Amino acid sequence: MKVAILGAGAMGLTAAAILASRGHEPVLWSPSGGSTTGLASVTATGALTGEWPVAVASDPAAAVADADAVLLVVDAAGHRPVMDRVAPFLRPGVPFIISAAHSLSALYLAQLLNVRDVALPIVSLNTSPGTAHREAIGHVDIRTVRARIEAAVMPAEAAPEALAVCRSLLPAQFEERPEALAIALLSNCNPVFHVPVCLLNASRIEHAENWAPYHETTPAVGRLMEALDSERLAIAAAFGIKIHSVNEHFHRSFRVPAGSMAEMNATLHANGRGPRGPRSMEHRYLTQDIPYGIVFASHVARLAGVAAPVHDAVIAIASIMLGRDVSLDNNLLPALGLNELTRQGLLQLATDGFRHRPLNSGPQDSPLGSADPQVSR
Repeated sequence: MKVAILGAGAMGLTAAAILASRGHEPVLWSPSGGSTTGLASVTATGALTGEWPVAVASDPAAAVADADAVLLVVDAAGHRPVMDRVAPFLRPGVPFIISAAHSLSALYLAQLLNVRDVALPIVSLNTSPGTAHREAIGHVDIRTVRARIEAAVMPAEAAPEALAVCRSLLPAQFEERPEALAIALLSNCNPVFHVPVCLLNASRIEHAENWAPYHETTPAVGRLMEALDSERLAIAAAFGIKIHSVNEHFHRSFRVPAGSMAEMNATLHANGRGPRGPRSMEHRYLTQDIPYGIVFASHVARLAGVAAPVHDAVIAIASIMLGRDVSLDNNLLPALGLNELTRQGLLQLATDGFRHRPLNSGPQDSPLGSADPQVSR
């Protein structure tokens, strides 16, 4: 299959390598253009080794033209601007796969398509196809190829065919979830891990030291991760959703024995395949995972009437340390207008999208902001 990959960073190159190794035809598009200059092939080392030719698109229209599937692999802050650019060129019926689907960005795309009267399955993945570090343009060191991925398809009745496409593209076992909200909360496993270990090692980051997050997840750091995670699980439960813990995520994704976060991270560090610690406070482990993970979860908690004091404390401390109100850094929340929805209304939208919503029913900058008799508010 021909697959348009929107994003050419570490995850874009990882996806291209995995797809090409399985006989598919990846077409890479870099929103900035800088990551595909002179690119003609992708070289992978680590968990997947080889070199494969890839095509490069100069613009989003060329990227998705004749594509059998579209895969979005940019950081969370890029979901909205990339969706804005590509939505006019998406074709009916072609699956659009979001990896990983932070902050219910699937709903944002669903409204853009609703205005155009275009129907296609939107697949929300809880995590990326793998973990990796980009060594250079076109060269990626792949640490892990995911063995299991959870996914929700919007609208739900499109799930069988859309997930069949995902299974043909990626080697992971796919587990279907009925609603995108479960995926949005599941994708917050990374923030639960990244944010505590970074905030509690801020001096190492600001001194630009070489450090290993797995090694620095001491028992105290691990307990903060697990406290955040307990609140995340409680938020999901308030919506009637059962999701797995961050400990289970590590067990599933990295195939290490189940245990405390400190124990599991120590095992991963001993295995020698852990990520490198950030050397700047403006790293995605903080600038993405706080607004699109911790802030999103806190926002949804308030909608559900669930107390999330650890999330709120982390947001307050991070705002002080980063010198700005990080709760304002999520560019999706203002557009989604979640505060206008009831708990059930949010669940319905996260399952069906805008299938029952009248076309052109809301202002362009606030897809969920107008009245809809089909959605509880």
